Amino acid sequence: MKEDITMAKLLKTTFTLFLALAFVFSFTSCKKEKAESSSATSSGNVSEAWIWEGPDYETLKENPGKAEITISNPTGVLAKVIDSGELIIGTSPDYPAAEFVDAATGEVMGCEILLAQYIANSLGVELKIETMDFSAVLTALDTGKIDLAISGFGYKEDRAEQYELSHGYEAQSSVSHHTLVVRADEIDQYNALSDLSGKKIDAQASSLQQMYVEDQIPNADLQLITSLDQGVLDLLADKIDAIALDATTAKNYAEASNGQLVSLYTEKEIEFDLSMYSDYAGNVCAAKKGETQFMEVINEIIDQVLATENYYEEYNLYATYYYAACEAAGISPEEE
Repeated sequence: MKEDITMAKLLKTTFTLFLALAFVFSFTSCKKEKAESSSATSSGNVSEAWIWEGPDYETLKENPGKAEITISNPTGVLAKVIDSGELIIGTSPDYPAAEFVDAATGEVMGCEILLAQYIANSLGVELKIETMDFSAVLTALDTGKIDLAISGFGYKEDRAEQYELSHGYEAQSSVSHHTLVVRADEIDQYNALSDLSGKKIDAQASSLQQMYVEDQIPNADLQLITSLDQGVLDLLADKIDAIALDATTAKNYAEASNGQLVSLYTEKEIEFDLSMYSDYAGNVCAAKKGETQFMEVINEIIDQVLATENYYEEYNLYATYYYAACEAAGISPEEE
């Protein structure tokens, strides 16, 4: 009898894992299919509720633009970048539309990748992209493996103490919503963040979501992961109760889950309170501590990206990058 029960559990676990893997694969394939046909609005692969009519990703990749800057007497990492003719960035490409891997070509894409190319163009150097787990990106700065970390980072006080952080940049206010994804059949359990107290919650190590869970759901059983795909596998296999992530990514994972997962922000407007962090809106780049000249130049470049008003209709250049990257990834931005 015990052996029968054990075998039944094993079969159930194996089947659940198979379904989870199939979901993650279908989510990736869906992004691939939508990206391949994104220019054909009648194909049915791009959400009919949202269509980007601005410049597409390939057009922006060919000519992302550049800032007009003057560099005098470069030192440190800035001198190294200019002398070598190469800017090396580190990123974890599992966070569409900021950075992701095209399933068809293996190319690293995203709005932050376009920003990185803009920065490299402004410095007059080539761009080299090093991919790694999210938790390894900042470590790569410490060891000198990369020059600049661009991987969906937000401002954190302890992060600012250890690294030089850039000015913030964001495409729209909706990316400043952060929430959780839960199983659809458990949605009735949750009406506020406090209902997640004591629950097992996945968040990427060193991410903003880790900080939000620690600050606002202090009794949660926080599990740190290296990728959001791992969180999806954990959630579908009943290993955890929720995943913490931004609202746009939450919505897209939920839409790709065939009704198995839901976003608490979309369904019940449950989100983390970001008012205590309001002075630091948007994502930031990071450089090694002490590289102030390098970061001053990066900030000058970023300021010009954000100041490029009406690049396409009412959008500045970074917002244009963002929406084009959403289209390329086959996802729709979160609507207010």
